[in-house]
Amino acid sequence: MKTAEQHWTRNVINQGFQFSGTTAVEPPAFVFRCDHNILPYPKILSYVLCSHFRLPYISYSWGSRLVCELVSSTMFTSLLVRRVVCNRCFSLPSSSNRVFCTVNRSSLSSSTSFLRAARYALRSSFIRNVTTVETKRASVKLKNASWKDLKEIFSLAGPYKWRIMLGLSFLGVSSSIFLLTPRVLGKLIDEFDETKKSEPVKEDQSLRIARYFKDNPIALVAVLFLGAAAIAARVYCMHTAGQLVINDLRKNVFNAVLRQDIAFFDRNKVGEIVSRLSTDALIVGYSVSMNLSDGARALVTCLGSGGLMVYTSPALCQVMFVVIPIMVGTFAVFGKLQRKFTLQMQEAVAGANQVATERLSNVRTVRMLVAEKKELATYGAKIFDIWMISRKEGLARGSMFGSFQFTGYIALSTVLFYGSNLISQGLLTYGDLSSFCLYAVLCAASLSNISGFFIEIMKGLGASSRLFELRNTRPRIPLEGGVKKGNVEEAIRFERVAFAYPGRDPLFHNISFEIPAGSITAVVGASGSGKSTIANLLLRLYDPDRGRIMIDDVNLKDIDPSYWRRQIGTVGQEPILFSTTIRENILYGAENPEKITEAQIEQAAAQSNALDFIQTFPESFDTMVGEQGSMLSGGQKQRIAIARALVTNPRILILDEATSALDATSEYLVRKALNRLLENSHQTVLIIAHRLSTIKHADQIVVLDKGSVAEHGSFEELMLVREGIFKKLVEKQAIGWRDEAY
Repeated sequence: MKTAEQHWTRNVINQGFQFSGTTAVEPPAFVFRCDHNILPYPKILSYVLCSHFRLPYISYSWGSRLVCELVSSTMFTSLLVRRVVCNRCFSLPSSSNRVFCTVNRSSLSSSTSFLRAARYALRSSFIRNVTTVETKRASVKLKNASWKDLKEIFSLAGPYKWRIMLGLSFLGVSSSIFLLTPRVLGKLIDEFDETKKSEPVKEDQSLRIARYFKDNPIALVAVLFLGAAAIAARVYCMHTAGQLVINDLRKNVFNAVLRQDIAFFDRNKVGEIVSRLSTDALIVGYSVSMNLSDGARALVTCLGSGGLMVYTSPALCQVMFVVIPIMVGTFAVFGKLQRKFTLQMQEAVAGANQVATERLSNVRTVRMLVAEKKELATYGAKIFDIWMISRKEGLARGSMFGSFQFTGYIALSTVLFYGSNLISQGLLTYGDLSSFCLYAVLCAASLSNISGFFIEIMKGLGASSRLFELRNTRPRIPLEGGVKKGNVEEAIRFERVAFAYPGRDPLFHNISFEIPAGSITAVVGASGSGKSTIANLLLRLYDPDRGRIMIDDVNLKDIDPSYWRRQIGTVGQEPILFSTTIRENILYGAENPEKITEAQIEQAAAQSNALDFIQTFPESFDTMVGEQGSMLSGGQKQRIAIARALVTNPRILILDEATSALDATSEYLVRKALNRLLENSHQTVLIIAHRLSTIKHADQIVVLDKGSVAEHGSFEELMLVREGIFKKLVEKQAIGWRDEAY
């Protein structure tokens, strides 16, 4: 028994599997894991299960219980387990990419039956066919995706094709000059070779050019200068084209990100998005500009120098034709590795940027909690991930360029040795050997540059896949389009609304209530009851999962979202100000800020009780507020936010716990501004209330509890409800006020 178990364990571990089992003292339970269980490994799985060793379930003959967990399972393993297990009354809960199955009430017979079925299924042509088809589909899908991304990358340069074509024309000029240079120099060497003076020389165009340059060296300098000028012009054209592509790509992606619904930002980290806009866009832009130019130059130089090598000495070319396939094969292998490394690197850099952005944005919290060392360790871990990927990439690049260097020197040494023999036999001149060696160096350098071009294209593909994913993502809630309705004539009605945030439990199950036009409605409830979600749904930052929100007789989903939001003024619990002036923060969100007069700005500031402190600043409304309003107090920021909500004279006003985060003095000033506003308001007002003292002006109160509307009525009506939720909330806050006063 022990020997069999040791045999099992050893063989399983050797194949990358993990096994654990109880002893023979009690009915054993075996756990079977395969960490390598992906599409390329069905043969290993079949070999381990069927051929390499005997499965030991027969050794434990009493009431054994089998547990099989397939880690990192794929379509193949899911299909296998369903085919073998489900038909034999096994329980099989599964997700889209993993399978976990348990053999309930299994015995010796059921275990043996399972093993026989597994052997049969793994050996059958059906499974092999499925595996082959799935592998081919995955390969075709990857290839199609690569070509699609490559086409999209080059399509970015479409608007600037004439600038790129001009750069490529300069490339033709410079390449022609520098490709002819080694040939001419070789002929010049032969012209100065005194030993060849008495021998007949075959006249050709390159010899005549060489003799001309021998007699007119300034002309040679002028031609070389023309080539250098063509290179400079090519670099300028391609560099500017690349920067224009980067600018367009960043604007397009940023525009696409801004148009996403709020749920998109719940799923994606801002730091990663910023990383894609900065780093990834730079990589993609380079791949279609300078990299394209460098690749074209390398290709032209490689083909041109190769052809001239054949023209100069076909015998010496035989050596080079042995080396070139080795280099090309190395390019192909490293190109695949480079794309893999690029994807990993972009992910790691995005993670590091996310940590840096979040921590630096909340540096005051980090400082107050003395968390500098902790955050340094967190960021250091992200940087270490980048280092590990860079190390692998460096090892691969070093191996590639080392192999290039080795094969190149071997080839050049062989050329020199063989060429010397040809010279001694009178079959080659010193000039031709010099020209051939120069062309060989150019060809080798061009092959290296082609590998660099291929590497950058792979980098561009890796970076572009993430950028194009952002650019092509369609928001579930469009930014515009629909009926332009902003005035509420009758009421806003929530009708049997159900809602859950992505990845969370349902928040609302079936809520219904009405907000009459021109009324003040307060929504109260315990923390987490969904008060702020009501405001989010009304702003259509999210759509209900079920039910509808009606504006008079029009569904909110049929109204133009941008037009609707412009009719709403919002003051949140934590006001967000931008790093600009007070004036620009107040005007932020206005559709036509240039049409708003100075008097209207001052009136909004006065209504929000902000005019007095603004006028104390030397620069008044032109005072900079700092990043996120860091130069102002909490009460000052809140009053500017109220002014921002009022300056456009909105038809609907949402006050989302506007005083809950303030100290007593600031709360008094803000509440004074709000009371003044509510007393003179003819707008439809929704108050999200945490402190009940803010709802005394409300015409009606909606009480949320456990995902539904628990109570609904005026303040006086709700206070008459015995054991009512609202009444208990009021009593609790009253006790808190008395304790605070005491």
